[in-house]
Amino acid sequence: MKYILIVILAMSALMFQSAEAAGIRIDTKVEREEQACVPIGKSAAMSAVARKTDGRVLSASLNMNRRPPVYRVKVLSPNGRVSHVLVNACNGRVIR
Repeated sequence: MKYILIVILAMSALMFQSAEAAGIRIDTKVEREEQACVPIGKSAAMSAVARKTDGRVLSASLNMNRRPPVYRVKVLSPNGRVSHVLVNACNGRVIR
């Protein structure tokens, strides 16, 4: 059983090295998450929320500590309630 495991590990190491030698990039999930995105502007995030809601957009703040980074946009609804809407700072999509 140990012999089979060693053979499998050795073969996978050889395949990985040959892929690197051939110039093929093997992308992992961790590498994709570590790639930095360039955040959209605050006004773009506020405009995205204004299009999706019927309230008045009050302000927005960028939170780079989350993955993906998000804008937290404050919205005043027609009935007077204040709510927060999240916008993906990498692609501008309204999250909630």
